[in-house]
Amino acid sequence: MQIPLYYSDMNHVLRKTLCALCALIALTSGLYAQSPQMIRVYTHETDGQYTFFADNAYIIPVWISLEFPSLVNMRPTVPLPVRTLLPAQAREIPLFSLEKSSGAGRRSYKMSLSYAKGDPAAAQPDGDFIYLFPFAHGSKHKVTQGYNGSFTHQGDNLYALDFDLDSGTPVYAARSGLVVEVKKDSSRGGPNFMYNKDANFISILHSDGTIANYVHLQINGAVVSVGQAVQAGQHIGYSGNTGVSSGPHLHFDVQIPTTEGKMRPIPVRFLNYDGKPVEAQEGGYYYATHPGGAVYSVVFGNKLREEDFQDYHEPTEPNGKIDLRVDRIDDTYMVFVSNGTGFTQDITVGFSLRNLTPSRRHPLTLRVPARTEKFLIMLQAAPRATAWQYGYSIKAKPVYY
Repeated sequence: MQIPLYYSDMNHVLRKTLCALCALIALTSGLYAQSPQMIRVYTHETDGQYTFFADNAYIIPVWISLEFPSLVNMRPTVPLPVRTLLPAQAREIPLFSLEKSSGAGRRSYKMSLSYAKGDPAAAQPDGDFIYLFPFAHGSKHKVTQGYNGSFTHQGDNLYALDFDLDSGTPVYAARSGLVVEVKKDSSRGGPNFMYNKDANFISILHSDGTIANYVHLQINGAVVSVGQAVQAGQHIGYSGNTGVSSGPHLHFDVQIPTTEGKMRPIPVRFLNYDGKPVEAQEGGYYYATHPGGAVYSVVFGNKLREEDFQDYHEPTEPNGKIDLRVDRIDDTYMVFVSNGTGFTQDITVGFSLRNLTPSRRHPLTLRVPARTEKFLIMLQAAPRATAWQYGYSIKAKPVYY
């Protein structure tokens, strides 16, 4: 996050503004904004010399970077840019001074501040570490946006994941660590830049200096607090739709601090249902496996085949109707036809499909005994389909014996 600071000795006023570019940086680097009040840079003036000081309200060290795109008739007492580590919860840390230069006339400066949570020198990511998926053990969720995603996961936000979690879904720690920042007071959100400060989130520092962010939580959706140690697989909050968000989901990323005063996301791997590491792919479905959890059944829609349902037949209500029923597993839809009449029917079904691929050509005709439901066809949605719909028509001809 960057905060431009301006000074002019014409009015001796230090003004702080958040520029539109910086709002965009905050948006694309995580769809949430850090709290600018946590890091404060200010000056004391003595005989025309401005000495800069900094406060760090975080419970961990923070690396700051101060740059001066404009400096008129003033000279720094140290080389620029100024980059240094602020100790945890430090106050009034002296940084440097700006002195009058030999030139005459108006003096002014423009300064930009950026900062990164943690110590870049201490951040040594463990590339072999395997994270847990951040939802309940045995549950399965879709990655709606992956690394280098089709919408916002690009550039500074390249290595981030969006999981399709409804509002109120429990969120779990993907790795053990220390809670270093929490925001939970927002109820605002929507697909607009104006909400980039409104995302509720939890940030957790890991033993290797990396920080995981769990973003877009619901209001009061954090059940942990700053300074609390958490274990991998521990319940930490509830997903939501706050901040810049087009719908309920959980944004997850792991970042490291850099000497440029920025947080840089890195790719990570997760523990798959089969005990092997996996890099989550956009459009894929994944089960969470937590230590000590019970054995659970694994079913993926894209692994199903028509042959799995060819022997399916079940009794149905004698309601005198011919109708369809649809079951869904992931992005696969199984269509069943029911004959609620009192005699066998040859039932012909045709579809009008959008973003769905049928398992065989249609229209097709199926003979269905009286008061029986049988499997008809399988429809598969494209992994990255943003919308889908289908329509159908039915023709039935009674068959008498």
